[in-house]
Amino acid sequence: MTLFKIYNIEVKTSYSIIFILIFSMIFNYFYKLLILIAVVFLHELSHCFMCIYYGIQVKEIKLFVFGGVAKFLGDIEGNSKQEIAIALAGPLLNFILILISFAVLRLGNKPWQENMEFFITVNLSIGLFNLMPMLPLDGGRVFRGLLAPYLGIKKATYMVIRLGYILCILLFSIGIYLTFVYNIEYAFLSALAVYIGLSNAKEKSRVNLIFAKNLVLNKKSLFYEGTMEAKNIIAMEFIEIRKILEEFTLEKYYIITIVDTKGKVIGSISESEVIDAIFKYENTTTLGELLRM
Repeated sequence: MTLFKIYNIEVKTSYSIIFILIFSMIFNYFYKLLILIAVVFLHELSHCFMCIYYGIQVKEIKLFVFGGVAKFLGDIEGNSKQEIAIALAGPLLNFILILISFAVLRLGNKPWQENMEFFITVNLSIGLFNLMPMLPLDGGRVFRGLLAPYLGIKKATYMVIRLGYILCILLFSIGIYLTFVYNIEYAFLSALAVYIGLSNAKEKSRVNLIFAKNLVLNKKSLFYEGTMEAKNIIAMEFIEIRKILEEFTLEKYYIITIVDTKGKVIGSISESEVIDAIFKYENTTTLGELLRM
């Protein structure tokens, strides 16, 4: 369901949120729920504005009761600096809103002070939670952006995914413990851990597509600009091409020198040939087999 448009960005939500808002009126949580949705919207909108600054098109913002997601028409993962800046925009806005709220509260005791205090709590919770280093949270994107220039986007993503699984298990366990010891309301932590864990797993398949796409773009960039920093890899002829692909990063162009079991050089292939082979043949094809094709 489309609510409205802002800067050509469609803001959507599900019909279920209407029933939840009606339900919240019965238990006097209506205004607090509105505050929560508004903070989530502002958080996602700040990501969108940073994307627009970098020339990345934004398709939509989808709002849920306890979260939201901004969908971009492009891949931000290929540029580490952009990914870090876009990811940090959300939590940064939350902390700015907290400072503004404290300044407003200093004006004195107002009828809306309780809602303002809740507004601060929600911003603090969303800002800090999103900085946790697991995908698809902002903290996971920042961590990947910091690692990618040194490890490459694939290895960086795999490392953040593994850390994400550990944190999800920890969060799930805390939720179960608090549910049995204190209150069933804490069960939402366990549910949240499951949701993030499933989203975390999807990042692995997604980054493979992004990586392949950017490798192809890198090849085009080499043809247009004429030069590119290169790196040589020496590999045995029985190594599978999928293993070689894992060594590639987006920042360099790779030349693979192939040696036999006696250590004798039997040939060399380029990054482009490996990428073409991934699409044409089985990814278990060895370098020796590829060289003889």
